[in-house]
Parts: sequence; structure tokens; C-alpha cells
Amino acid sequence: MEPHPRSVEYLTTTLDPRQIAEFLRLEMPIRYAERIRALEQVPRWQTIPDLVDVHDIHVESFKSFRVCEADDFSEVTHQALLREQTIVEKLAKSVHHLRDDAGAGVTDDSVSKFLDDFLLNRIGCQVLLGHYLACRAGQQNGIIDPRCDTRRVCRTAAEAVLDMCWECTGRRPSVFVNAHSACGGKGADDGQVARFPYMPHVLKYIVSELLKNSCRATTDMLSAHDLEAADFPINVIICADEDHVTICAADQAGGIPREANPWSYLYTTAEDGAYGGTKKLAGHGVGLPLSRLYARYLHGSLDLVSLPGYGTHAYVNLPRVESQQVEVVPDADYEYDYANLLDFTV
Repeated sequence: MEPHPRSVEYLTTTLDPRQIAEFLRLEMPIRYAERIRALEQVPRWQTIPDLVDVHDIHVESFKSFRVCEADDFSEVTHQALLREQTIVEKLAKSVHHLRDDAGAGVTDDSVSKFLDDFLLNRIGCQVLLGHYLACRAGQQNGIIDPRCDTRRVCRTAAEAVLDMCWECTGRRPSVFVNAHSACGGKGADDGQVARFPYMPHVLKYIVSELLKNSCRATTDMLSAHDLEAADFPINVIICADEDHVTICAADQAGGIPREANPWSYLYTTAEDGAYGGTKKLAGHGVGLPLSRLYARYLHGSLDLVSLPGYGTHAYVNLPRVESQQVEVVPDADYEYDYANLLDFTV
């Protein structure tokens, strides 16, 4: 069976928890089954403890949704979301386990294909289940803010990242958030700031990940050359037309090294062995790829432009028309090329 993608328009007009639960009781087993099958096609997945854990967690959730009664759906949803809180971290560890054990045998493209599809499927489940719980808790619009204030979200994200940066490095870069009105004016007032139906927590995650990368690169540069933060600000620019909202995060930290691949799940700036104490500003190498998936989930995009010797510009482009904001849910009914995921030698 195939997944049944939903749109923001559906979410904003379907607010009855019973109606949502009726759909999800049929849809969740389909999406969980796709992820389970994807895991089982990874060569030698049973030898990787974290992948085994991820598999077992998904099987338990699949069974729970498959047999639950209408009266139990809320509790089943709570338990599923609770047990899956460590999924991304476990997947990240698994990928680096594959890299460390197989060395050059890891095929980056196949790893990216597997994780992109797996995590995109998971994002959809999180959003739909979160919307159900929000509606059941009495939130007027579920998890969707019909007039999500992009400037406010960006400023909130910036403050949180700057506090984190100070805690981790003892430095606080300069970050400026500016909104441009439709008529081209800078410093748009509240009536002109781009607002659109979206999930504030998702937008905050995307912007936070971009700013964490910019802040870390900036503080590294400032420390290495004894420079002042005020001379190398990070600028967040928000602009929009009738169809799209675009957010640009631009730093002056020298750009991305040519040999680096920030979209790779195998790439991370964290030191080896960092899993014992997660590096808040570096992480496991999944922040940027996962942010791009969150943008893609509703047919948006996230792109990076590196200006060698100067800095990096990140562009988030999101549709703002509800009917165009439709889930992107991979359909795993076709065969993945998992045979090339690892090129093990005997």
C-alpha cells in the first residue's frame, strides 16, 4: 500500500481529533512498514546495535497502531512519540559506525538516499501525530500557525543559538534579523512582515541549524585571528512575494572548504568520540541534511552558496500557499540499491 500525502490545507481544515485519528489509524501502519522495510534492506543491519534498536522501536510502534482501538489512539500516539525520541541520534551513530567499520566502502550517495527517505517519512509521521495531539489538547489550529511570523521565529531562534554559542565558546557573534516588505522596503512593520501558514517549531529548527553552523564558523574564525564579532556580523534576511517566503542566513566566516560536503550524513565537524557528550554546535553531522528535509517536506528547499574566502549564504525557500504545501512522502514500493550501500570485502 502507498502513503497518502496530506496538505497544510487539509491540516488547517481538519481539526476534529476523531476524524484525524480515523485517518491516522490506517496511515501510520503504512508509513511505519515502509521504514521497517528500508531498515531491513540495509546490508548486515542486524550487526549494528543502534540499527537493531531503531528497527525494534519501529516494529513496536507499527504493532501498536495496527491493533489499537479508537479509545486507545491518544495513548498509543504518546507512547510512539516518546519511544522514538532517540531515533535520529541512533541513526547518526549507525551511519558513523558503518563509516568507521567499512572505511572507504561506505557509499555516500546510497547512505544519503536511505536516510533522506527514511527521515522524510518520519517527519511526516511526527507532523501528523503532533497535529492530532495538538487538536485533541484543544489548540485552535493544531500545530499550524495560520499566520506564522517569520521575523519573530527567526529572532527567537537567533537568541537561543547565541545563548548556546556563549555557553559553548564564551563568544557571542553579532546576528541581525531584517524583514523586507513586498514593496522592497527594509525594516518592514508588523503589517508587512511575511506571515504564512506554517509550523513555527519546524521553521525555528531550520533557522537554528543554519545559525549554529554560522555561529560556530564565525567564533572559530574570531578566535583564530583575534578579531571582533561586531566586524563580522551574521545577517538573516526575510523576504516574500505572494507565493513564497525566502530566508537568507549570511555569514562572513570564510566559506565552506572545497573538500567538505555539508549535505553528507558522514560529514561532521565534531571531534571523534563526541557521542559521550553531544557537541551542541557541531553535533553528529545530521543538522543540515535534516533541516533540508524539513524544508523539502512541504515542497520547500534549502540551498547553500559558499563564497570562498568570504562566507556562506544559506537560502530557505518555502511555499506560502496552503494548496501548494503538500507532504513529500517517499514511496518505498520500488527497490532501493541497498546492495551498494556498503562495499564489504570478504
